[in-house]
Amino acid sequence: MLTPHRRRSLALLVLTALVAASAPMRAAADGDLYDRMQHVNASLTSYQADVTAAVSLHSPPYISPVLNGTAYYRKPDQAAVNFHTIPLIAAQAKHVVGQLEAPIDWPHLYDVTPTGDDGTTSTFRLVRKKNGRIDHVDVKVDDKTATVTAMTYIYKDSGGTIAFTQTYDEIGHDFVVKDQVGKVDIPHVSADVHTTFSNYKINVPVPDSVFASE
Repeated sequence: MLTPHRRRSLALLVLTALVAASAPMRAAADGDLYDRMQHVNASLTSYQADVTAAVSLHSPPYISPVLNGTAYYRKPDQAAVNFHTIPLIAAQAKHVVGQLEAPIDWPHLYDVTPTGDDGTTSTFRLVRKKNGRIDHVDVKVDDKTATVTAMTYIYKDSGGTIAFTQTYDEIGHDFVVKDQVGKVDIPHVSADVHTTFSNYKINVPVPDSVFASE
């Protein structure tokens, strides 16, 4: 049986990955990569998508739940994942905010440093200007599409990490996440998370209640 601590930890690791994927990026057809990243999905104002997250815990209680739910996004920066199953975890998850914001918002929130480019993939280090538990985020960006393909969160207090890679579908001129593979290695929690997104509805009305905290 999951203790309250375990429920919160599981909800945190799942939603850190899920909500990060729910935040689309905007990008331009010319200019440098960082400029293009900020104009990806310029015509995307909202979406709704089905989400399935398969979690495999390698630490107590050694369970492998599958979470089903719906992901929402509304411009400029509202994102949420609401789970339909496992109510105890879903209730905790609704109170967790873990999101890599769109590149257009990075300059306001992070000190951003380019750290490399191998000809196909560029890397950036993001250090949040407001102090928190995350020391920094290492980000990989596809040079061709200007989409984020991998993110690694490094924690200050423990040196723990949450890392994931993601692939996209292209719907019209928009790039939306279709598959995400995550690895969690933080104190008391070790897990793999495989998340899929499907049945996207683009530029649909999304009610305020979806993003309201409870």
